[in-house]
Amino acid sequence: MLVKSFDYKNFIWKLDTIYLDKLNLIVGKNAVGKSKTLNALVEVARFIKGETSGIVTQNQCRLTLEGRDGKELVYTFDGSAKEIVRESMTVDGVEILTREGEHAMVKGESVNPPLNKLVIQTQRDTTKFPEFEDVMSWAEHTRGFSFSDLSSSKPYSIPNMFSEKIDFSELFEKIDEEKKQFIIDKMKELGYHINEITPLKVDQFNIITLKEEGVTVPLFSSSMSNGMLRVFYILTYMSYIATTESAKTFLIDDLGEGLDYSRSARLSKMMFDYCEAHDIQLIVTSNDKFLMNAIDLNYWIILQRYGDEVKTYSRSTYPDMFTKFRKMGLNNFDILSTDFIERFLSQVSK
Repeated sequence: MLVKSFDYKNFIWKLDTIYLDKLNLIVGKNAVGKSKTLNALVEVARFIKGETSGIVTQNQCRLTLEGRDGKELVYTFDGSAKEIVRESMTVDGVEILTREGEHAMVKGESVNPPLNKLVIQTQRDTTKFPEFEDVMSWAEHTRGFSFSDLSSSKPYSIPNMFSEKIDFSELFEKIDEEKKQFIIDKMKELGYHINEITPLKVDQFNIITLKEEGVTVPLFSSSMSNGMLRVFYILTYMSYIATTESAKTFLIDDLGEGLDYSRSARLSKMMFDYCEAHDIQLIVTSNDKFLMNAIDLNYWIILQRYGDEVKTYSRSTYPDMFTKFRKMGLNNFDILSTDFIERFLSQVSK
């Protein structure tokens, strides 16, 4: 499943249509809405799954997915945990679901879902409604992390945007030996000279130790620097989801936070290459100029905020702007640090 575009609105802010590809780097100045965009995707996935206990405000969403056989699914809903106001779905432009309140039409048949439940939740049938299952599958198999939340003060589980308990040691043990060696090799490429990774049971805790070159005492995860632990977490989780049939949309907020410029740039390039090779949709945000300079502009989505509305600019929506900037021969980061976007848009509007 691939998210192709996303619109979102609640009582606080509105996200203009954001067009997504397989690999995506969301950038922008501080307080523009980068983290909000990922959190909105998480909120929508949780809402679709029925995890609505904390979602009390009304949300409006339009989600375009590439479904099975390459079909385009456009799914929308407008509602809260208490009441679904509207819901619809089209498949390659053909309407298969419409809903107003408690009355809905599904492929020509009338249904009456509970007011506080989505139709795609109440009509789960993989044979009769495979399109509904595609949307549910995307929601169930999306995972997200805030890079800055990965900390040596939380060494036993992986903090994540979905508030799920992920035991890091158990997850690591599910990875085959080839993938474990991959993690060691990539850690070395990033300047962490690790020879061995060993899961251990200490009292009631499952922990992991790393053996460094030239160091006698093993390094416990709680003793690692935050930067080292963050790299270790991300490489491990990427390796894990590449071996599963699920979790193929991977969200990471503030990628590179806390890393030096060299590691930030190399880790981002490593992740983009890995996800490209393993059919994982990657959506990350960053403010790190070294990381931005390392990632091709073709993957960029630039956010700009105008009051309570966030506009998006990418190669697919503003090809002339990106082509013109490339011809200037500047670093990628300069498209944000200068007034280039404002000048281009003012010229286009004349």
